[in-house]
Amino acid sequence: MAVPDTVNLRNLSGTYNLNKTLSDSTDAALQMQGIGWLVRQAVKFSNVTLIVKQFVDENGLVHVDNEQITTGNIRNLEERIVDYQCREKNDRIFGKVNGRSRYVKLGEVETEYLKQGWDEKFLADGDGQVIQVFVDSVGKNPNWAAEQVWGFEVVDGQKRHTRRIVVRKGKEEHNIRLVYDWVVEKDEDADLTY
Repeated sequence: MAVPDTVNLRNLSGTYNLNKTLSDSTDAALQMQGIGWLVRQAVKFSNVTLIVKQFVDENGLVHVDNEQITTGNIRNLEERIVDYQCREKNDRIFGKVNGRSRYVKLGEVETEYLKQGWDEKFLADGDGQVIQVFVDSVGKNPNWAAEQVWGFEVVDGQKRHTRRIVVRKGKEEHNIRLVYDWVVEKDEDADLTY
């Protein structure tokens, strides 16, 4: 389902399902990142739901918390603060990583693949900004690095949340686009009779 017009980079909160038909395979990149075959198979065959909670804390910092839930209720929480400060985390899937996130004008993104495909209306409405995320593995030899850009594209005629990712390790590089469908939350009380 298309993302509502009220959802934008300053209001990403909601539930999304990864559309595997429209998304690129992550298998080769995950293998390069040291993720084992069994976990990669689980990712390949599981449905992935992304619950995003975006808020501003008491210090005025923007948080974008992403909880990924796969078939079998396997959960991974990524908590991001959009202030471009580097923070270390022990990720359940990737191990120890350093990450930083920021709002940035698309024209300032240097990696060409990450600049492609974005919806012009989304860019115009958001002052040309996207969310840029950098994640580097810690303690692996050689380390891998990922750069992501988050925003909205028109895919199959619908506005969808997308994330473009470039993952590098040495001379190996993988370009990935993840496409998410909007999930309408059911009102649990809608069918009740009072």
